[in-house]
Amino acid sequence: MIFSAREHCEGKKFLSKTHKKEIEAAIAAITPPTGSGRSSKMRAEFLGSLKVSGWTDELTVSPNSGMTITSYKESVGLCLQTGNMARMYADLIKLQTLYLNGAISVAVIVLPSSTTAKILGSNIAAAERLERELVVFKKTYHVPTAIYSLEVSE
Repeated sequence: MIFSAREHCEGKKFLSKTHKKEIEAAIAAITPPTGSGRSSKMRAEFLGSLKVSGWTDELTVSPNSGMTITSYKESVGLCLQTGNMARMYADLIKLQTLYLNGAISVAVIVLPSSTTAKILGSNIAAAERLERELVVFKKTYHVPTAIYSLEVSE
């Protein structure tokens, strides 16, 4: 799958070259969706590639909370969001909490572009919306964050 990368609070600057390569290779391993119902398969392909590079399974935000982010490696918190738009806001709060608690120093959010989100279903989180809203939340969400937008070739 192809992608574009953006950032919030200089997130790409704080992400090591090794981490960038691992994340980008995992994105490349995703088979582009051709219809709805592909989110689970995309997630499995992405996480399988990350695991080979030493990324963890879910990271718990707080003991006994049940709240998690998708993956973690060497102070990098990663969220893959291919679901409902409302879950994107939960990811932001979880990443901000981990950042303020010193558990992560940089975040990565991987999510579909608006075009890819439309293929996956309705009301799916989209990178363009996240980017617009992070401008509004700049004083609230100040985690250095790299944003990877999953794109389908036109």
